[in-house]
Amino acid sequence: MKNYLFMGLSAIALFIVSSCQKTAENEISIPDSSLELAATNNAESQMALESIEYLQDELLESRDNGTCPEITSTEPKGIFPNTVTIDYGAGCTDKKGRFHSGKIIIEQSDSLKNTGAIRRTMFADFGMDSMRIKNGEILLSHGQDANGNTQFVRKTMALTFTGPKGTIEVNAHHIRTQIQGGETNEKSDDVWKMEGESTGTVEGNIKFQSMIKEALILKNSCPFIVSGKETISRNGHIINIDFGDGSCDRLAKGTTENGKEFLIVLRPRF
Repeated sequence: MKNYLFMGLSAIALFIVSSCQKTAENEISIPDSSLELAATNNAESQMALESIEYLQDELLESRDNGTCPEITSTEPKGIFPNTVTIDYGAGCTDKKGRFHSGKIIIEQSDSLKNTGAIRRTMFADFGMDSMRIKNGEILLSHGQDANGNTQFVRKTMALTFTGPKGTIEVNAHHIRTQIQGGETNEKSDDVWKMEGESTGTVEGNIKFQSMIKEALILKNSCPFIVSGKETISRNGHIINIDFGDGSCDRLAKGTTENGKEFLIVLRPRF
């Protein structure tokens, strides 16, 4: 009787151990859907940051003080330090058909054409089409790399984006270096590479890290990132993002650890 009891208990124990092993294996192999959400939102926030930077450069240069937006400053154009407020009010559509609302507040130490210049950007309930920025700030500084190429270091601090794909808070450190077009005054032939990393939180509790593994390439002639590779990681799991082969299209491809592929539709920069 004891032998039968022992054999029965052994079988049950073996079944439990085997089940646990299979469960653990399944948990490892199951792709983390929240990681896909983080990858998609991270790409969305990157394109939004590029759009905001392009918008600031455009408006600070033109200072077209029409009805949309209203632009005010503490000093005349070209005098620094200066604080510029770009105010879209409750919302309006600009000359390019873009709908914005709220305010962008810019503190700038010098013209960004000069090495050492620093721009601090803050937001007051700023909206950009379907995306809103609730808080946080961006610090942009102008420098040069070892070869004398123009370089901008951008630090993003606790910037919260809310859009169709959810809410993401981002802290990032990116370096953008000009690799083509620096010898001409034309902006259309400028090409930049972006390197760096970021951390973020999606939907308040999904934390992730991103690392650019192969420099992201941005061309002024295209509103999207045209190539480069990035990894998004969470809880030991990784998704690889491929931004393409240099062609100007709005799609990036994500690949999970077990080979599942999905597409990310990029927001245009301008």
